[in-house]
Amino acid sequence: MQRATFSKHERLRGRLRVQEVATTGRSVHEPPFKLVGKLMALPTDAPAQIAFAVPKRNLPLAVHRNRVKRLLREAYRINKHRWYGKLQASGKQCAWLIVFQGKAPVTLAETELKISRALDRWLKQHG
Repeated sequence: MQRATFSKHERLRGRLRVQEVATTGRSVHEPPFKLVGKLMALPTDAPAQIAFAVPKRNLPLAVHRNRVKRLLREAYRINKHRWYGKLQASGKQCAWLIVFQGKAPVTLAETELKISRALDRWLKQHG
């Protein structure tokens, strides 16, 4: 049993890589989240890298934006082993970007449910 961590090599970083995923990636909507992903070679041995975006337009208060980002990271960290197994079995790597599109903060339970559904649908359709 591996520890559920979210380390630095699992984070999608770099302006060009994030921009490539955002512009040429395929998306799945699970309101209030939008998941954009792309199968691509990554500079790490992790099966996936992920980034989270919470626009200031939707949540003007920084405390709310930070809370939503923290919940997104936690929901992903707890459930990532499900998707990592599928990706490693197929020998693929992918980059994901999750964008929050709601107007009010969400709970952890709702975040976990929606993120899990979105990633499952994305892997089923595009993975």
